[in-house]
Order: sequence, then structure tokens, then C-alpha cells
Amino acid sequence: GKLTEMESWASLRIFLFYEDIQQYAFLDRYLNPSEFFEFPQGLFGLVAFATPSSNNQLWLLDLRPLSLTQFDINFNAISLNKSLNQLSDTIDFKPYQMTEYQNRVYLGDSNLGILVFDNLGNHLHTLKKCGSERFHAWREQLYYLYHNQLHLISIYQHEHLTIDLPKHQLPYRHVLVSDDRTILLTDEEMLIYRYNPL
Repeated sequence: GKLTEMESWASLRIFLFYEDIQQYAFLDRYLNPSEFFEFPQGLFGLVAFATPSSNNQLWLLDLRPLSLTQFDINFNAISLNKSLNQLSDTIDFKPYQMTEYQNRVYLGDSNLGILVFDNLGNHLHTLKKCGSERFHAWREQLYYLYHNQLHLISIYQHEHLTIDLPKHQLPYRHVLVSDDRTILLTDEEMLIYRYNPL
């Protein structure tokens, strides 16, 4: 199947999810795969995204019906289910990414921005964001690359900081921020800058 989601930061295990075959797997730190697991028949309509939670369960975005669900992988049962139909503008819902960070679930949508949910699946607020590029978490911020700029959004104060990136002949395709360096990828190069953007 086509890999939809890969999460590696939450634990020593790497989580893989395949939307087209509705299966998930875990790799250990040596990249040895476990078996592929399927969701119980009839429990979900269409799982679009899945991501590990801090309590060793999975957060799922089910499109039929539209809901945010926590799935207990040990008992193959739903432990929490929240309908998203009460949110405004879900008729234009176009999700592209979901992840958990610091006990909150962040759901990126091309039209709405980044929807933020607490650890019980309650919608807290929506962060404004440009485009549909993948975002990442670092310290107390979400960050992403857009139009040759690094965008940082404070997850608690909701402040938005934009940093112009060094000019390059090729467009940047991806960015990775750590405590002591920022890594930028083009189609041909990896550029490493030893500075902290904050």
C-alpha cells in the first residue's frame, strides 16, 4: 500500500499507517517490522489518518462518519469518539495531516488551518496557517515551510513568526528545526545552518 503517515518521535517505535489498505504497523528501533494490523470490521467507515497517542492508543480521523476517535489497540475497541460535524465549515473539510504533541491533537486542513483538540477530543481552537505543507512540532511551536519562509506558530500564545530563509537557486522542499541547527532540503541538496531561529 501507499504510506500515508509515519511517526517516529513519540517512542522507540516507528508507527506506519496505510490509508488505502486500512492497515498499520510498528517498527522497532532496528526497523524490524511487526505484523500489519487491520481495524476490526465494521468498527470504522474510512480511516483517513492515524497517529499514536501518549497513552499508547491511536488517534484516528474517521471520514464516515466524520469523527475524531481514540482506538485502544490492545482491546481492539473504541475508547473515545467525538463527532466533528458540529464544527463549522466541515462541508469544505480537506484534512492533510494529523499528529499528537504535548497531549493535544493537531489536525491540518487545507481550508480551515490547524484544528487543535485536547486529550479528550474536544475542539479548543483553530490556528491560522498558510497552504497545505506539512507542519512539525518543536519546543512550544509548530513550524512549516511556505514560499521560501519559515513560519512558526506558538501553540499556547498563538503568535505567528515568519523568518525569511537564505536565497537559493532551487526552491526549498522541506525544513527540519532542532536546538542547534536548521536543515533545509531542495531537490538536489541538503543545507545545514548552525543557528537557532529564535
